[in-house]
Amino acid sequence: MKKFLIKTLGCKVNSYESEFVRTLLLNEGYIEVKENADICLINTCTVTNTADNKSKQVINNIKKNNKNAIVVAFGCFCEFRQNEIKDLIDADIILGNKDKSKVIDYIKEFEKTQQRIIKFYDMNEVEFEDMEIKKYAHHHRAFIKIEDGCNNFCSYCIIPYVRGRVRSKDFNKCIMETNDLVLSGHKELVLAGIHTGQYNSDGKRLCDLINELSKIELLKRIRLSSVEIVELDEGMMDIIENNNKFVSHLHIPLQAGSDNILKAMNRRYDVKYFLEKVSEIKSKRENISLTTDVIVGFPGETEEDFENTLETCRKVGFSKIHVFPYSDRNGTVASKMKNKVDGNVKKQRVKRLMELSNELEKKYFINNIDKELEVLIEEEKENIFYGFTENYIPVKLKGNYKINEIYKIKLEKDNINFTF
Repeated sequence: MKKFLIKTLGCKVNSYESEFVRTLLLNEGYIEVKENADICLINTCTVTNTADNKSKQVINNIKKNNKNAIVVAFGCFCEFRQNEIKDLIDADIILGNKDKSKVIDYIKEFEKTQQRIIKFYDMNEVEFEDMEIKKYAHHHRAFIKIEDGCNNFCSYCIIPYVRGRVRSKDFNKCIMETNDLVLSGHKELVLAGIHTGQYNSDGKRLCDLINELSKIELLKRIRLSSVEIVELDEGMMDIIENNNKFVSHLHIPLQAGSDNILKAMNRRYDVKYFLEKVSEIKSKRENISLTTDVIVGFPGETEEDFENTLETCRKVGFSKIHVFPYSDRNGTVASKMKNKVDGNVKKQRVKRLMELSNELEKKYFINNIDKELEVLIEEEKENIFYGFTENYIPVKLKGNYKINEIYKIKLEKDNINFTF
């Protein structure tokens, strides 16, 4: 039988799509390997210039190390660089962000013709590409991609140009896929998308989907991969307050805690709005964990702007901050902005924000000590079991536990998987 390997770069949506492609190949009788493959597939990323370079490097290295293999490259890097892609990478089949579900058809076509295949579409015109996963072989937390595309056009971001406009998975298909995943043993579901909060299937919004999924008895937890603060409408606030299956954790990108920088980023809120929404969230769900993304060193960011970001993060009380130093992304508005922040200044600010993140994370964990929380066991290594609480605290446990089971445990300093 033919052997394949698949490499994934980038986000959770890419991970879902790669898992779907992997399932297609396994169902067709292909065997997955880590090297010496007949078919090599690379799902690429283009979120930064660095991601572009990594995508290109991975593709060409794979071809070099698997000389006789059919190499399939697809995803955001290919989509963004489509006008020059044929000369940039050594791949036999090149696809953008559509037709990933047809990858086997393209492989068979190439095997017959031995002619290079390059396929792109106008991403502003495409429909949602249906994919369905019935079981994750290597994960106990299941993901469903419910949305694709973005309409926001933040000044630093290339994604709307390579993913197209917002489009959503059919409501009933989301229910069916969840049922299949639950019947195969998954207890926790993560709803993912490029802009998850923009989900809309014939008028049914994200809150409608969550409420419907909550009726599935064997499904114990529902989580969002990410959601924008402006998308936490009345329906979502009701879920935060009243839906027991919706976990006590939200990842809400802040990106900057300065109104000057938020405006330059073309974000659709100011600091006051963000803080008021956070206050409302915390009034509806006690002890909820809020994590975030922040870009440091955006063009024009002054020391005062950065200090405002630090202060905003303290006021929110995030339990973790994912810190990203700003880097130019060719093709975006921000890449043409003046007043770029000096690299050494940027490094110092990144360090300071990461120190704050560590301080806030430690504080949140300590505040949860002695609380009884439910933990989903996901992994076992050397007789130690690892999992996450519903509010996303990493836990390590010794004792008699089973993977993919949920246990109520009393949180102690020693069983939190964190270096205090």
